[in-house]
Amino acid sequence: PTTFPSPDPSSAPSFEPSQNPSRGPSYAPSTTPTIKASFLPSSSPTLSPTAKPTMPGKYFEMKKAAEYVSGNDAFNSTSTAQSLAFHWLYFEGNPSSNIYEFFEQYAVAVVFFSLTRARMRSVGGNYGLAQDDFTSRREVCGWSGLRCAYNYTSEMSHVTEIKLAGKELTGTIPSEIRFLPYLTRLDLSDNEIVGTIPEDLYFLRRLRHLYLNNNHLEGTISDKLDNLNGAEHIYLGQNDLTGTLPSNIGTNRPNEWRMFSVYNNSLSGSIPSGMRLRNAYVLDSSRNQFSGHLPANIEQSEYSKLRLLYLDRNQFTGTIPPYLSQLRKLKGLFLNDNALVGGIPSEINDDEKLNLLTLRLQNNRLTEPVPDSICELDVTRGEYELVELGVDCVICKGCSACKGRCY
Repeated sequence: PTTFPSPDPSSAPSFEPSQNPSRGPSYAPSTTPTIKASFLPSSSPTLSPTAKPTMPGKYFEMKKAAEYVSGNDAFNSTSTAQSLAFHWLYFEGNPSSNIYEFFEQYAVAVVFFSLTRARMRSVGGNYGLAQDDFTSRREVCGWSGLRCAYNYTSEMSHVTEIKLAGKELTGTIPSEIRFLPYLTRLDLSDNEIVGTIPEDLYFLRRLRHLYLNNNHLEGTISDKLDNLNGAEHIYLGQNDLTGTLPSNIGTNRPNEWRMFSVYNNSLSGSIPSGMRLRNAYVLDSSRNQFSGHLPANIEQSEYSKLRLLYLDRNQFTGTIPPYLSQLRKLKGLFLNDNALVGGIPSEINDDEKLNLLTLRLQNNRLTEPVPDSICELDVTRGEYELVELGVDCVICKGCSACKGRCY
């Protein structure tokens, strides 16, 4: 056989080759590595294998497994992250004889070496191994910033968390990250990471927390982002992302996103009206180049849990839609620094009256005076909780909520 099992194990593979092996995964490299027949299972694996698939410890056999994950071309040079990761694992690490564990060990080693390329230097040979706290232990599950979980049924350890926020990382996110199917948290925020967000990242269906904010990532946001429908937090802000927001977010399947931020990028176009985030607490699309009218579907039926909505510092035009004053749990609405016209909707839901803390509308083109229904929410009156009303002075006429604090 010439194919490896899926990175996400699903059966107890035997080690007798079949006469007519089935086709491998669709994302396998174009040149599939050929290895000894005794090394491969004869059937598709299941989720909880009862027998551990073994992998020969020989260099050549391990190399073939690594080439399956990364492709042959990744090893054309000994200085690639893939080559560095493999040689570290073979010479310095403790590679598992379980093929699935080896896939994860190798994949996470590639991630670390790809993200720490600025730290690489030649030591103890020609492999350019990085000598720092990431690789100070032979077991990858003991590396700083990495967390694993042991599965007693399959007798395997799986990488579940990578937390490397603020580590001065300067490399790129490699496609091998797809071979970490049990990853639930990926935090690479506050670094200097460059390149694009790899499409392979969107196949991590168990991912719950994704933090890529405050880096130098570029390119567009793929419509495959919707594959991460089980995630709770997705932070892509403070990067150099361009293009538009995918229009299919939340439309194909229920979405669990609680917080979604694309703050401070260079995204443009309109906010898709078909986007559905019914479980969202915080939406932040501020400091971009979005234009057109405000989204038409941010209303109670679609965003019943929404607490904070940031659409400020864009290029939105038109009027403020009345449905924004009907979001019952909304605490903060930020529409300042756009090109909105007209006035503030005067009809406001009783529940929103009780919850609203901050309303920022300054630096627009509003011309109608602040309505009494908004002025009466002033916290100093003792009945409601509106602490901040940001409007231009030209429309703050006799309203205590903004008097002396207008723009």
